Amino acid sequence: MSFIKLSPSRNVSIALIAAPLVIPAIYLAFLTYNISRSTKSSNGTRYPKGSLHRLVQRHGENQNIMPGKPASLPDGVRSEDSDWVLTYERVASVPVPLRSLALSHTSTLSCSPSPLLRAYTSGAHVAFTSTPQAILIRTLVDTETKRTFETNWIQSLQFEPGDVVNGAYKVSYCGQGNETGSERIELMIRAPPSYKGPVPNGLILSEIVLIEGAPAGSLPGQSAGDDHIVFINETWMWRKESEKPTLVESRVSGWMHRLMAGWLIKKGISAVSL
Repeated sequence: MSFIKLSPSRNVSIALIAAPLVIPAIYLAFLTYNISRSTKSSNGTRYPKGSLHRLVQRHGENQNIMPGKPASLPDGVRSEDSDWVLTYERVASVPVPLRSLALSHTSTLSCSPSPLLRAYTSGAHVAFTSTPQAILIRTLVDTETKRTFETNWIQSLQFEPGDVVNGAYKVSYCGQGNETGSERIELMIRAPPSYKGPVPNGLILSEIVLIEGAPAGSLPGQSAGDDHIVFINETWMWRKESEKPTLVESRVSGWMHRLMAGWLIKKGISAVSL
């Protein structure tokens, strides 16, 4: 067997060429591992009745179980007799000890989110502004809408119905979620005033769920009687069956989107941690 000996200069050249590919690959592998340890995800699609397709669950533990539908979902899409293809993606953190958070959990019956949910949602949206998706949206909108990407704007929001964040997301609901002890903020995807291109049908939501004093040992690192919070991000998108699959339906783009959602959850938790 023969070996080819490369000159030092050639070795350096190859290293310089390979580095932009290897370094992102290593970082992506590390990010994937890190997020997989701290979050769990599931996704699925509901097709119209009579379709050749059925509810398809490609990832996650709860096979063929679609979570409770968002309050903001249009009635024509929500109905089980709907002719819309409905896809969801749900990413949830592992339970986080309440004592490790800077804000306590206080339930609210009003439409103003609790300080914990507001700060978590704000932290996630501030982090989103640095993503390629947000940078692209920002280039397509007018000067006034660009303000909604600014950190000061996001951190000052109450996240009440009508509030707009990151250009394309408008708060449509805040209040109790589908689970006991849960609270959520739902935001519809909508076109900024100056944008004239196609707009996907969809919404995103952030949610916190309180787990009160579960038995000791039932959650990692838990002491007897500890309360925990689960932080959740969901994306819901819908389309006609004749239209192209949405971003979260594709295996590759769906996986990348779940990875980003997990990263945003971690950023949101960091914003409310001690």
